Amino acid sequence: MRGLLATAALLIVVAPAAAATGKPRLAIVSSVAPDLVVRGVSFRPQERVRVRVVGQKTTTAAVTASVSGAFRVRLGKPPPLACGRLVIRAVGSRGSLVTLRFGPPECNPPGDLNG
Repeated sequence: MRGLLATAALLIVVAPAAAATGKPRLAIVSSVAPDLVVRGVSFRPQERVRVRVVGQKTTTAAVTASVSGAFRVRLGKPPPLACGRLVIRAVGSRGSLVTLRFGPPECNPPGDLNG
């Protein structure tokens, strides 16, 4: 019985950490003005994340990822940069980091690392 309880306790501790495996990712859920809704996955469990949207102005929001490493946050949508592009960057308190460029394909060529 003790072995079963110890195994169950270990699973409770290890499962959330295993759930947040892989590289963090961002996706835009909605971009209807005046808001932008961003979803993040594969962050560290309970990680504090600062999400920044860079256009002609910058909007920022802070959120805490769930035990599965996911979050959803609503930010103000700034006017876009040249060519209609926005840059979304999420930085976690435990080292998670991801950048998403949002705009027309001709403004976001594959491998483009310049924000």
